[in-house]
Amino acid sequence: MKNILIFLGIVAVLIIGGSILYFSTQPTSAELEYSEQLKWDVHKYLINEKNYVEENIEEIKVTDNAKLKGKKRFEIAVVFKDDKDSVYYYQYENPGKLNNLQ
Repeated sequence: MKNILIFLGIVAVLIIGGSILYFSTQPTSAELEYSEQLKWDVHKYLINEKNYVEENIEEIKVTDNAKLKGKKRFEIAVVFKDDKDSVYYYQYENPGKLNNLQ
């Protein structure tokens, strides 16, 4: 009986610890909203400042680097139609200034 209680206690600790770890690494709604804004900002940056043509952009998607904290955790991955083998990553270096991480 004692072994069963110890086993159940260990299982409970693992489940609770795993849940806490999982939920602590999930982005908040404010962070998700920020990531979508960043995606839009990168799109505008490519079109307006770098003079890319909309049709040459294959894909723009948000990547979540959970190893980083706060707003720096979100990077925007961009694939261009004429260079489908490369992925270009963007994030804010300073507020208002995009940085290409390539």
